[in-house]
Amino acid sequence: MTHFDCKNRIEVYHCKDCNFHTELTLFYKLHRHNHSNIKQEHQVEHSIQKYICDKCPFDTHFLIKWLQHASTCNKITTQNSRKNVFTWYICDQCDYKSKYRWNLNLHKSSKHITEDDIRWQQCTKCPYKAKHRSYLQRHVKRHHLDEKDIRWYKCEQCPYKSKQTSCLKKHVIAQHLDEKDIKWYKCDKCPFKTKRNYYLKNHINRLHLQDEDVKWHECGVCSFKTKQDYNLKRHMNNVHLDEEEIKWYECKECPYKTKQNFLLKCHTVRRHLDKKDIKWYECKKCPFKTVYSHNLKQHVIVRHLDDQEIKWYKCKECSYKAKQKSRLKYHVNSCHLDEKEVKWHECQKCPYRSKKRFDLKRHVKARHYGDEISV
Repeated sequence: MTHFDCKNRIEVYHCKDCNFHTELTLFYKLHRHNHSNIKQEHQVEHSIQKYICDKCPFDTHFLIKWLQHASTCNKITTQNSRKNVFTWYICDQCDYKSKYRWNLNLHKSSKHITEDDIRWQQCTKCPYKAKHRSYLQRHVKRHHLDEKDIRWYKCEQCPYKSKQTSCLKKHVIAQHLDEKDIKWYKCDKCPFKTKRNYYLKNHINRLHLQDEDVKWHECGVCSFKTKQDYNLKRHMNNVHLDEEEIKWYECKECPYKTKQNFLLKCHTVRRHLDKKDIKWYECKKCPFKTVYSHNLKQHVIVRHLDDQEIKWYKCKECSYKAKQKSRLKYHVNSCHLDEKEVKWHECQKCPYRSKKRFDLKRHVKARHYGDEISV
């Protein structure tokens, strides 16, 4: 950080009734109010000196404003300089760290608290419960507010709108920023890059960590384990919850319902949006287009990447390799698992079952279309 000097010595304010002293007038005044015999309108009893910049004509009576000006005047804007002034709050039970104390507290209460110590925040309208009040508030805002009570945050460049400012920010970064303005998070082990640090962490955890270094999230009911906590939550919701405990995402236009919000969004786009309202994701190298961004990514990987650019998913049992993780899973499920180890995708309406979820979807569409079935 660049050294910065004020022309005069920083003034210290001393309390006349105790040993307290500070360089900040705000703290001094707050302290004085704590003395019961001091009136609210009490003022500092001596003249307050100015803090003067030695680089420009700027002056102020407030130290904090002078410090803010100092950083601007000296153009302390490089990434290294910003890093130097961060105080990291580090978890004492894992490698998590944050620039904000409240984030660390949130992390600890989410990840390191025992079930017995959790004070659950229960939704009054559905079985949902959360460890934090803020999560419950977000849930109510998403799922239980009447349309007239919702405050929408609208994109200025397209019809997109969201109930949360954070989602709108993510949308703008993902869809409307120029390439030169995007801050890319790049993997140092492969060509992968992303617009969000969260996705980069997931990518490294999923593809580049050795099994012994991975923090596995394990199901307490069966042998399922995953590298991502959201996959464990989805597994619990899909496999182990009783019917009355399941949180269904229901379509407002038809009887369709699903256990995953993502699938409901896909259904809405596919079945109920007008063509003019659909945002198409178009390939820059061929006429391919899709309504789903992840489909475009998969298309580019399968059709347009050179072999040396592809991250291959390799089978541990044979020479098979695939460009997509889902294909490798299907291969292992079909070729290398014992009958009792196979994860079957079963139809809710008839005895049909399949090793491949896609085949079950195709079966439901052909045999039971129109029924209220979630796949």
